Amino acid sequence: MPLTLHQNSQRKIEDISGPWIEVDLDAISHNINQISQFRRTKLMPVVKANAYGHGAVQVARHLERLEAVHGLCVGVVREAIELRKSGLKIPLLNLGHYTQTEAKRIVALNISQSVFTDAVAWLNEAAGEQTHVAEVHIKIDTGLGRVGVPHHRALRFIEQVASLANVRIAGVFTSLTEDLEFDKIQMKRFQTVLSQAEARGISVGIKHVASSAGILGYPESDLDMIRPGIMVFGHYPSPAEWKLKRIDLKPALTLKTRVVYAKKLTRGDPIAYHQVYRARRDETIITGGIGYSDGYPTSLAGRGECLIKGTRHPLIASLTANHIYVRSSRDDIEPGEEIVLYGKQGKEEITLEDIAQLSGHSVYELLTMLSPFLPRFCSSG
Repeated sequence: MPLTLHQNSQRKIEDISGPWIEVDLDAISHNINQISQFRRTKLMPVVKANAYGHGAVQVARHLERLEAVHGLCVGVVREAIELRKSGLKIPLLNLGHYTQTEAKRIVALNISQSVFTDAVAWLNEAAGEQTHVAEVHIKIDTGLGRVGVPHHRALRFIEQVASLANVRIAGVFTSLTEDLEFDKIQMKRFQTVLSQAEARGISVGIKHVASSAGILGYPESDLDMIRPGIMVFGHYPSPAEWKLKRIDLKPALTLKTRVVYAKKLTRGDPIAYHQVYRARRDETIITGGIGYSDGYPTSLAGRGECLIKGTRHPLIASLTANHIYVRSSRDDIEPGEEIVLYGKQGKEEITLEDIAQLSGHSVYELLTMLSPFLPRFCSSG
């Protein structure tokens, strides 16, 4: 499969000395297809946090081409602006808050905005100035307690928004706690608000609740549209769902770097700051070009593994800003050799789920921790 760099650059993988990321767009297509077949409703994938570390612009461009995708959700305004500046025409919904200045950009760039406070007036004002209509999705807090107009005051807020001359309600949504019994209570609260609005003759547009956990475990939360996030990229929303594997998902991301140096140690020779490791015997130690500044977890030092020449190698000693230390029993590893930290090499695979158990981080954290400065190469076909 041909690999292309996210940014406008002529660099090739062979030109990269430090760590890089490879993203399989075909895996993302597969995952979207699986989700679409599992829950036959509109999909509005979430591409917040740099598309969970995969690279927002390139991933969004790919998703825009898929028939099942109705639109995309982002977490903050700047993410939506970046996608619009990159030429995306697909509907975008900003799930986060916004300032009065940002309200003008939101309207001008035709971004749908989550609203749950009186700041909706800023959108109304900006739309009036631009002789435009601001599209909003009203966020209702049914019990998660993060953001949203409280469900018992939601009808009054819906009426307030519906009365604004330059605002159109395009949708209404909530977020579940992912505690199934309480989710049922949340759905009842949400449905009550919808019934109240309908009784007042107010159209609330698209109704959406389910994120990845709800899609898999609570089909009653599907409604008009679903918001898959982590599943788009081939991972399950919890360790329990990873074991169940209700649908077939393919991880899209591989994290790689190169061997920087290989050296022979004799028993007792020290390695790393403060001599935290001493060779147990005559052995080969490899320095790999990745560290915590790239988003690789320090907790994997002395616990994790990497793949070199299709075989597993243990990480030893400490982990620094730009380097890892690896013990090897092989004598044929040279500088420049490819190292896989997350993903497959030959018949071996290091899954993010395994790394999550070792590192104490969730899969969500492992992906979003990856530095946005790492080159990201996409493959398709």
